[in-house]
Amino acid sequence: MVIIGVILLVLVLGAVAAVLVSRIAVPGTPDAVTTTSAEPLPGGPLSPADVQRLRFDVALRGYRTEQVDAALERLVAELGERDAEIARLREERDVLDVDGGPRVGGTP
Repeated sequence: MVIIGVILLVLVLGAVAAVLVSRIAVPGTPDAVTTTSAEPLPGGPLSPADVQRLRFDVALRGYRTEQVDAALERLVAELGERDAEIARLREERDVLDVDGGPRVGGTP
């Protein structure tokens, strides 16, 4: 009977210690994540500020995979579109250079 009492006492003290430790601010650690759901990336072209504001919900072993995957797919698509537009504009510039047309934007 004494052993069961000792085990229960250790468990209760451990639970109290865990609660107290979780409430203490530890220097160098970020603030706790809120329990609100993460907001997806806004529609339309993304700005650097949109990506900097991006946050994910925390799951058992890290971030929620589906939220991270969706954000990465969106970023990959948008970066691909921007790269294609840059390539198209560079091609137009090169065609104008070859044809002796006017230069737009100065030096390459």
